Amino acid sequence: MSDRATPSARSDYPIFYSLESRWADNDIYGHINNVAYYAYFDSVVNRFLIEEGGLQPGLDAVVGYVVQSSASYFSPISYPTHNHV
Repeated sequence: MSDRATPSARSDYPIFYSLESRWADNDIYGHINNVAYYAYFDSVVNRFLIEEGGLQPGLDAVVGYVVQSSASYFSPISYPTHNHV
């Protein structure tokens, strides 16, 4: 019996944003480095807050934070690719 998580269905998530990977996101093994995924998360959360929540960075008195996140890796991606997160 495995404790490995199983992927959620894409239909479980109502919003997706396209991101382009960068050469610098690859690691020595030829796939996107784990730390780059967290930069993607940060970009997506802020884009959501701006586009869906009306956040105006630098102008608003409120700030959005990602206070907890985690990732389960099911298959590698590598540059060049377009990612939908």
